[in-house]
Amino acid sequence: MKDNKTIMEQIESILTEGVGVNFKGHKLKLNVGVNEDPNKKGIKVQFIPEQDDIIPPTERNDMAIDLEERLNAGLDKWELKVERDRNLKDKRIIAFFIYIEHLDRIIRKALGAVPSTGQEDGEL
Repeated sequence: MKDNKTIMEQIESILTEGVGVNFKGHKLKLNVGVNEDPNKKGIKVQFIPEQDDIIPPTERNDMAIDLEERLNAGLDKWELKVERDRNLKDKRIIAFFIYIEHLDRIIRKALGAVPSTGQEDGEL
């Protein structure tokens, strides 16, 4: 049995390597991590094109819309959704964000603190 440190090192290695994704004729590296900005706590999801792949802004925006729709459809069963993150220095990256509040709600719901009807504390 491996110790926790070794397992954590392997997980970190996998996350930092990223996963290759082919989307609309482009090879992208998918990175998922935690946002370090204290004003935007949550999970970041980034699609990074290969260094030599220049995607025109209009095509990149269309790809972002399609990726957002696919991600939201896949995350809906967990009541999660992504929002596009446009505040990146590298404009080549198509990035999304899942706010920590969504995860907080899932945890509270699992503990029975949020009614399953989607209403909180009797609000509509």
